Amino acid sequence: YTAALRYFEIAEHGLMRVLFGGIGGGPNSRSFSMPRVHVEADYKLALRYPDEFTCAARVEKVGNSSVTYGFEIRNLAGELAIVGRIVAVATDPAGGKLALPESFRAALERAAGALRDRAG
Repeated sequence: YTAALRYFEIAEHGLMRVLFGGIGGGPNSRSFSMPRVHVEADYKLALRYPDEFTCAARVEKVGNSSVTYGFEIRNLAGELAIVGRIVAVATDPAGGKLALPESFRAALERAAGALRDRAG
């Protein structure tokens, strides 16, 4: 059951590459971290070896210091197998909560806005 969380993380990394590019902007080049404070997954359909699937990540909500990512894992027939959510909070090097840096927030808000535009 924890495999879904690894797939969510891989999809999140892909989303970050799309939003921030493949070079720079990584955890070692930032002055803040984004630890996970909430993780959830709802299992709708069993996936078994050797089933193939896709895992998509999106920005659902941007708060003052947090971001909520949404995830969907679907089998190749397009059926929803797992839906999940991860909340991450910006922290300084000592672990204290801080506001999302403006450029980071702006990119996340653009991604969340694009999702709303497609949905509405």
